[in-house]
Amino acid sequence: MGIIKRFLGRAQPQNKLFVLSLDGVSHSFARRAASQGIMPNLGRLFNQGVLVPMDSVLPTVSTVAWATYMTGVNPGKHGIYGLVDRHPNPFATLIPTSADIKAPTLWEILGRAGKKVGVINVPLTFPPRKVNGLMVSGFLSPDLAQATYPVELAPRLMEMDYRIEVDTGLALSEPEFFLAELADTMARRFKVCFQLMGEEPWDFYQLHLTGPDRLNHFYWSAWEDGREEAGQRFEQFYRQLDSYIGELGEQLPPGCTLVLVSDHGFTRTLGEVYINHWLEQNGYLMFGRGKKELKNQHPDSKAYSIIPGRIYLNLEGREQAGSVAQGRPYDELREELMHRLGGLSHPETGQSLVKKVHRREDLYTGPQLSKAPDLVIEPAPGYDFKANVGVPGLIAEPEIGGMHTYDDALFYLGGVKAELPESGLDLKDVAPIILSLMKIATPPSMDGRPLA
Repeated sequence: MGIIKRFLGRAQPQNKLFVLSLDGVSHSFARRAASQGIMPNLGRLFNQGVLVPMDSVLPTVSTVAWATYMTGVNPGKHGIYGLVDRHPNPFATLIPTSADIKAPTLWEILGRAGKKVGVINVPLTFPPRKVNGLMVSGFLSPDLAQATYPVELAPRLMEMDYRIEVDTGLALSEPEFFLAELADTMARRFKVCFQLMGEEPWDFYQLHLTGPDRLNHFYWSAWEDGREEAGQRFEQFYRQLDSYIGELGEQLPPGCTLVLVSDHGFTRTLGEVYINHWLEQNGYLMFGRGKKELKNQHPDSKAYSIIPGRIYLNLEGREQAGSVAQGRPYDELREELMHRLGGLSHPETGQSLVKKVHRREDLYTGPQLSKAPDLVIEPAPGYDFKANVGVPGLIAEPEIGGMHTYDDALFYLGGVKAELPESGLDLKDVAPIILSLMKIATPPSMDGRPLA
């Protein structure tokens, strides 16, 4: 593994650290935007620090990724496997919250070490946990009144017209309004952050931006194709973001370490893949009488999928439709599905739809392994695996232009002496690196690697 080594000024005396987390900003895009003058402030930062690419986590879902970042452990330890999860028996779907994270978070570890923290808008922080400082929960928070710790912070944010999230449902029907809301929400987020930073002492601060991810989902392909109006709107958002990055540099106290981190890369969406359709057509997924839905599977049903590309076998003693015996029948069916799913190709072009199918134990370790999907499909670039039932075919044209990638996340470190690997870094390494920078011992339970 190669090492990038760069010595940057003096180690900061106050041992403060600020994280700007950029949801969906890929390493390659950031470099391109900096070099082309779209984001000149970002370019100046890159010349003053160390920027490396980073891998995400499988499945590459923001809540799974940020849970991995904030705990420094894999999903087998923190227990989050998707934006949507399921209760196996009786079958029901649920949306995980911060209460479902089964490992201590970065800010909790920092707080126990006596560090004052501020955490704003990080996904999967609702309901907000008690911290040594303040927390403003991110998306999935129902309203501001329930989204802050301490609770007394909420009225102040309301007075400042702070917004938790934009309505992405407007992106296709009212694009002008959506883009205006996206820009305004980001502006208010920075304004609140700057004000709160100046009011109370702090050692660690994190501001999270969901806007880049939302924009990329709807405008990535238009920007790549050079569509003039859409491309200009896309770049205008990133120019605005860059201006706030410049302002952030002015707001940080002297010697403060700055970290930039994203949770995944981005690419254009080529097609949506309906894996439950394939399972049904090939006799693995069967439904009982009545409405066709996963909670109404036939007792002989063998397997089903939940987004994105998570496969669960109907294991005896675990699932509502427990038709697959434990032991050899389970192992053989899983191997059969791995082989067949791994060979899925586009029915018209012949292009491979799957990069690899993973067994759960090959991806995850820890006490939450039993909650993991039995198989995880890693998609070929551009193919977004869905779990809809009752659809007419395996492949459909994409509704939105961009999707997540496992590779090409970014990690940037500025303001201190630094040694970072040129490759091999992934999200679970970030928390140990931050703890190292703040001179706090990494808990032995963490999977990630601290700085050398």
